[in-house]
Amino acid sequence: MKIKILVDNYVTQRDFLAEHGFSIFIEDEVEKILFDTGQGIALLHNMNLTGLALKDIDKIILSHGHDDHTGGLKFFVESEIYPGLIAHPDVVYPKYKIQGEKKKNIGINVPIDKFKKILTKDSLQVSKHILFSGEVPKENRWELEETAYFREKGGVLEKDPFVDDISLFVSLKEGLLIITGCAHSGIINIIDYGFEVTRTKKLYGIIGGMHLRDASYERIEKTIKLMLELDPEFLTISHCTGSIAGSLFREKLGKKVIFTDAGWEFNVE
Repeated sequence: MKIKILVDNYVTQRDFLAEHGFSIFIEDEVEKILFDTGQGIALLHNMNLTGLALKDIDKIILSHGHDDHTGGLKFFVESEIYPGLIAHPDVVYPKYKIQGEKKKNIGINVPIDKFKKILTKDSLQVSKHILFSGEVPKENRWELEETAYFREKGGVLEKDPFVDDISLFVSLKEGLLIITGCAHSGIINIIDYGFEVTRTKKLYGIIGGMHLRDASYERIEKTIKLMLELDPEFLTISHCTGSIAGSLFREKLGKKVIFTDAGWEFNVE
């Protein structure tokens, strides 16, 4: 299985573009999957650099309905290329970030009716080794610190419960590999649920954002303490994890912590 980060907040490799967004390309034995599509600035450019074309993508999976993960859908719509699209049903609700008097629309900004959609709350086997998590239970309430994110449902504006936040669970001989978008459900909640649905007890690694950029110091410290107990082989600092949390992770877990950027590659057997 080949995994390549196409879009990330950071860039160190020549010619690649960075943006506030996230997208991962996954190629296994039979499927070419795009997990999230970034904000819609860097995706096509970075795909071209890696020799990928829109027509090569078999499936698009959306981690949630924010525009920094769905904006790149516009390239498929403009090119009239409509691969399979898998997401939670609530991904379609209008979404906003509200800070004081500022209200910003951050939902999906292109029509998705022509995609071959599977919208499900349940876990779904995407390929031989990859499981779409479905809705993640949020048992660890201490992880839920979001205050600025809202959704509109039935004409009513409400704090976003992030039921559409999903991850991918990849079962490997080394253990469970978790691929996240923003981990709005809380990374420990996601790990706990991954163990439950895959019947795995060993965490191999995590690739993706953990949305700890604006988290309290107490939450970051508790997350790191639990991560030390889980003892993964590696985890990445990507997209929305944040430099403070990333530095603290690196301090405690050492070289197991990898700071990713656009163009970063990872291969698993």
